[in-house]
Amino acid sequence: MSSMRLFVLGLLMEGDKHPYEIRQTIKARGWNEAFKLRDGSLYYAVDQLRDDGLIEAAEVVPVPGDNRPDKTIFRITDAGQSAFQKLLYEQMRQNAYPQHPVLMALPFVRHGQVDAVLPLLEAQIANCDARQERLNEVLEMKGEYLPGGSVKMIEGIIRFSQIERQWLEQLIASAQSGELFEGPKWTPELLDAYTKKMAEWGHD
Repeated sequence: MSSMRLFVLGLLMEGDKHPYEIRQTIKARGWNEAFKLRDGSLYYAVDQLRDDGLIEAAEVVPVPGDNRPDKTIFRITDAGQSAFQKLLYEQMRQNAYPQHPVLMALPFVRHGQVDAVLPLLEAQIANCDARQERLNEVLEMKGEYLPGGSVKMIEGIIRFSQIERQWLEQLIASAQSGELFEGPKWTPELLDAYTKKMAEWGHD
């Protein structure tokens, strides 16, 4: 939620916008490749920022047609600019945690079947390749017009995607060899020794 608030405030720092324009700007710049863009989260963030006095209506444009809500253009307030600065630095201060969905499945993959796992890993590679292709097109078409930080963000996602592809290829090779589906190699003695060593090092 805090990242969505940062995106809304950051884009309003550039100028007044309607929530739909914010959504389209995020997609046009390729930022949705870095996180999952949910319209509900975006509009919820806008409502909360308005309730908190961080943004306000700059203009209300009537929309023709029965039962159609007016179009509200928002601008950032002085309090919103201060909140943006705080959110910006808090975001950069956070520790990184890998978020790839396959990571959560790997500890239990040995209970799966190779003929089911392999196509899923191959589909992940296809998604990775498609993401890189889309982002390279964004840089080729719009790179010279985007803010410097946006360009570096896209370059970072591409670099992460390149490493992701190498990792997925290794997983596929491991699945094909059977290594991925091997069970635990701990013995009770090894586990006890490991637990004692972690306690000596101060780890829980």
